[in-house]
Amino acid sequence: MNSNEKLNKVLIVDDEVFNLDLLEIALSDLQDSEIIRATDGFQVLKKVQETYFDLIILDISMPELDGLEVLQELKRTDATSYIPVIVVTSKTEDRYKALEMGAEEFLSKPIDVIELRFRVNNLLRLKKYNDLQVSFNQLLEEEVAKKENLLRNLAHVEQELELAREIQQSLVPKVYPKSDVLDVHGSCTPAFEVGGDYFDVFKTDNGNYTVFVISDVSGHGFASALVSMQFRTLIRSKLLSESKTFTEHIEEINNIMCGENEEASMFITGLFLRYCHETQVMEFINAGHHDPIGIEGMEYSRGIPIGIQDHMPFATTTAVFEKGMQLLVYTDGIIEEENSEKEMYGDRIYALKEKVKDHDARKQTELILEEYNEFIEKQKDDVTILIIKAI
Repeated sequence: MNSNEKLNKVLIVDDEVFNLDLLEIALSDLQDSEIIRATDGFQVLKKVQETYFDLIILDISMPELDGLEVLQELKRTDATSYIPVIVVTSKTEDRYKALEMGAEEFLSKPIDVIELRFRVNNLLRLKKYNDLQVSFNQLLEEEVAKKENLLRNLAHVEQELELAREIQQSLVPKVYPKSDVLDVHGSCTPAFEVGGDYFDVFKTDNGNYTVFVISDVSGHGFASALVSMQFRTLIRSKLLSESKTFTEHIEEINNIMCGENEEASMFITGLFLRYCHETQVMEFINAGHHDPIGIEGMEYSRGIPIGIQDHMPFATTTAVFEKGMQLLVYTDGIIEEENSEKEMYGDRIYALKEKVKDHDARKQTELILEEYNEFIEKQKDDVTILIIKAI
């Protein structure tokens, strides 16, 4: 492989040369990347036939063939449908339409350079990870568990596994949305190099809500991790919007995942929370997951896991979440792991949560994991926890 083949190829598209110059300057410090320019939609469609791109930054407002028409063509063509696209627009309606058509991210005008670099770096990492999964796909289909054990013993594959782990861990939140009323911290520890657990915390595009997601893909390893990363992209694309009710968003996500999982070979248990900053009301949707710990006497509605059956209802439970209240959400790895006496951690999590509740969210996370790791004999499943405190 020559050096040019290792470069990330990023196509930036705008009919204004000045805007292209600004984008190229903003992306000038991207490592191992080549920036290619296009000034109209026809150039884009020609260039994607000649070159395989890792990312496209696409302006919506262009004459003749606009960005939405270009996006539609890219997403309906097999050879280009998997290229991540960041759309750039100042119009909210165009942003929503682009996300519905399959765009992975959006940027509002004027472009925030820091936000641009953050989103570009994340999508390039995710693209590398997805490319890595494709290269292993045939082996995984034949015998996933056996091949994972074999591949881990091969030195050259160890480097690729480490890269996959780093990419997945880079997508776990390290910084949480700033808030004067919420204290949040979480942790996600896969049992192997990569895993199927996922959690996320982000504000909606208008800033009216903070969304919390924790999920667990059935199985372990590469296959689960791939589904988890696809799920993360879908979650972000749908739940950033406030255009529908919380229930409608989750039902739409389930329908899409069912379409991608026709044989129902893998499913996702998930807990979805959305906090309204104006009313201090927390919405809960449980898709076959464990209920949160923290609100006494709360009765949660529970739907089936994501990806099993489309057009299923997912009811929303609500509760005022005000100062002094707190929640622990978690995946089953923390309660099902065993000690040397074959005792599961189980309900000990309730007593532990009560014991650490006076600490801030970060300290609670650290104390819970410390005591849990002292109890178990060996971690065999992914372990994810998330603490949410109203302050």
